[in-house]
Amino acid sequence: MSDSLFSIMPQTPIPVSPPQPGSRWKKPLLALICSLLADALGQIYNGEMIKGLVFALASWILLLLGFSYLMSSFLGLILFIALSLAFKIYLCADAFLFARKMLVDATRSKPPLALRIGAAIFILGVVLYITSDSFFKKFLAYHAFRIPSASMCPTICEGDRIVADLRAFRRRAPQRGDVVIFLFDSETSLHIKRVVAVGGDEVSASHGRVIVNGNSVKSPSSACGTPPIQSYSFETSPDLGPLGVPPNRLFLIGDDMDHSYDSRYYGTVEVGRVRGRPAYLYWSPQHGRIGCNIR
Repeated sequence: MSDSLFSIMPQTPIPVSPPQPGSRWKKPLLALICSLLADALGQIYNGEMIKGLVFALASWILLLLGFSYLMSSFLGLILFIALSLAFKIYLCADAFLFARKMLVDATRSKPPLALRIGAAIFILGVVLYITSDSFFKKFLAYHAFRIPSASMCPTICEGDRIVADLRAFRRRAPQRGDVVIFLFDSETSLHIKRVVAVGGDEVSASHGRVIVNGNSVKSPSSACGTPPIQSYSFETSPDLGPLGVPPNRLFLIGDDMDHSYDSRYYGTVEVGRVRGRPAYLYWSPQHGRIGCNIR
């Protein structure tokens, strides 16, 4: 009798019902969608906290490296895009497949829901910050722009898309011949022109010709194998008497001088208004120009 009181009764296994056909794909698809929304968010959804945070950090480092260094050349841009796509595909596949495994292994535990929500909010907050305009302008060197006019053709033509280096003139001032991105005093939009004269130079203009220190400035006859495109005409450019360029100011003109509104009309521009230098074309309606370095 006493033996029966302390005997161990055999445990009957609790049956586990297989997942319903409709729910079999629900969690894997949610994990996939989370990964598409933000890198590593799918891993956080699956409860892989450390793995998710490590992947998120790797994603942010890749973004910083891309916009600070890799985009310095067209080949670097292609490499950056390839690495970003490959990493994104890996994160999505990893989150989807792990969620499928969790359906089979029901004994695997997850961190508390509040902890997962907090990690997800943290990742989304960082993503929103590093993709904001203020972060890009302050910390990232390379930006992409679309060109809406033909005043710099054939170097940069209407419809071209460029990558610009916004750190190009942090260590040196623009020199004659540099193509610059600058800001007008009363505008917020950026403009692109070429520097033809700097502080201390003498400039004059007559009958469409610009003369700097006694030498006539010639616009490029071709760039990237493309001749100038003239789809419309400006009014005749004004004559300009000998003008001394003040210190810390620039005289800027467009490469297509017959179709450019530039320093011949609005005068010199402060060096402090320069925001960067166009680096190369990453897209153009004329496909042969794609990848061309801007000089």
